Amino acid sequence: MLHIRKHRRCVQVDTLLLELDGTVAVMRWEEARLLDFDFDVTGTETVRQTGQAFLEKLRSDDKADPAEQGATPFPEASEITGLALRYHPGPAINFLEPCVGTGIFFSALLHHVADRQGALNIHAAHGVERDDQFAALAHDLWAPAGLEVHLQDFLRLSAPELPQATMVLSRPPATFHHQLSSDAKVRAADAAEASSGIRPTGIADLYSHFVLATHKFLAPKAVSAWVLPTKFLRHSSGRALRLYLARHVRLHRIHAYDARAFDVTRLEETIDEWSVVVFTNERPQPSDAFEFSTGGDLLDPNETTQMTYARLNPEANWLQMADLNDNGLMKSYTLEDFFFIRSGWEVPAAKFFVQPEARAWALGIQPMHLTPLLPAPETVTDKVIAADEGAYPVGENRQVVLASNKDEYTLAELDPAFLRYLDAANGDTRDAAQRSQDALWYNLHLRRPAPIVVKPATDADDGLFRFILNQSDGIAGPGWITMSPNLGFAKPWFLDNDVNWHEVIEVLEAITVPHGTTQQTFSPDALASLNATPIAEYLATFD
Repeated sequence: MLHIRKHRRCVQVDTLLLELDGTVAVMRWEEARLLDFDFDVTGTETVRQTGQAFLEKLRSDDKADPAEQGATPFPEASEITGLALRYHPGPAINFLEPCVGTGIFFSALLHHVADRQGALNIHAAHGVERDDQFAALAHDLWAPAGLEVHLQDFLRLSAPELPQATMVLSRPPATFHHQLSSDAKVRAADAAEASSGIRPTGIADLYSHFVLATHKFLAPKAVSAWVLPTKFLRHSSGRALRLYLARHVRLHRIHAYDARAFDVTRLEETIDEWSVVVFTNERPQPSDAFEFSTGGDLLDPNETTQMTYARLNPEANWLQMADLNDNGLMKSYTLEDFFFIRSGWEVPAAKFFVQPEARAWALGIQPMHLTPLLPAPETVTDKVIAADEGAYPVGENRQVVLASNKDEYTLAELDPAFLRYLDAANGDTRDAAQRSQDALWYNLHLRRPAPIVVKPATDADDGLFRFILNQSDGIAGPGWITMSPNLGFAKPWFLDNDVNWHEVIEVLEAITVPHGTTQQTFSPDALASLNATPIAEYLATFD
């Protein structure tokens, strides 16, 4: 029998060499031994945290896969685990972590088992991880405590390959849908549908597929606790997940953390808002109720309300549920219903491809290969970016992006100056710009200019954002958020006819932050989640 202690040091680490800020880092465990099967979970967790930081450093140096993210902080993981244990069916635990990483949730579970002093026991424990380095570390640390680590893609597993779990604790990959290939989207949707009977749409982010795909591994009344981007509660991309929670399982708790409670930086964007969802694998009844809380800590939230299943509507914004009528039929709108919203463009190999306009002209590069950039947000003080006769932003020290979709033979005829400039690029520049083996390395797939660009509000603004009308063909770079009309607009006139963008800006300035929000950040998610009722009312004035 394995005994778990929290304070006796039994895992001996003889060598742990880390150079996190250097170019070379080495880490190895010369010896890790168990003394009389007495497992030191606290000491092992300390090693796990160090190893996690080390592997994340290696991963960031290696241009991380967008599916990868930092681990959940241990205090929050422990609170989530403790809450899930309240709903666990019995003392024998069959544990499953679909994306185990270095084993943070298994570590938290071991701590709670030790605290219960024999009241709980881990009958079986399985963790799935597709990254070989993270899987190897999780195995080395937690296999002595009973965790079996599977080096596989969880979404490819069939039900017979893992035993049914009585407890699932996980923070799945939060990969954005536009970062998934078409094939990856289809595979993920197939796995979700085969397991739950619900097929996410093409705009669903990867975490939705993980939750749905796990259903086939759940024992009756099994408890699940997932850490997910809060986006799923209010965005159309989360509809499939909301449908699953409202119809297939019984919710016990949803908690939306304050912004930046989990500070996770992605390759191009930041997820500022996270939530915890706890449910059991049993059919809900309309009279069933669950606790919905926001802000503060999981165990000490700022606001709490009791919600019944009779009020749940998968089509609605669940963050606004407290304002729903008794039938739960209130139609809510957010800005993402009307606009495609994203961060400004990070031009690849910008030192090479972004040049002052004057230098590009001096080199003799033809206008067809010059695309203007908007000035930096901090330099724009007006609410309009005007354009000159060439559709360039009016102003001094203008910059342009150099790019072309012409092959080198065509460039030799049309723009030999640009070809000479391209020939001077080194290998690092070419590698940074290359999108695929078949594409021209200097074809940057330029973004289209957005009619509205957004920067943080100044003291002169009433809201949290400053909306700026872009009348030029300039592309928004880092620091901007862009807004372009969404093809799903209810009113075709908005796309087919001339738009009075000055009026649109005025309507946007009337939008307020979501009810109950105590903190707001400057991010595409925060902007997309704003209540867009003023926009809906504005559109309704046109027949």
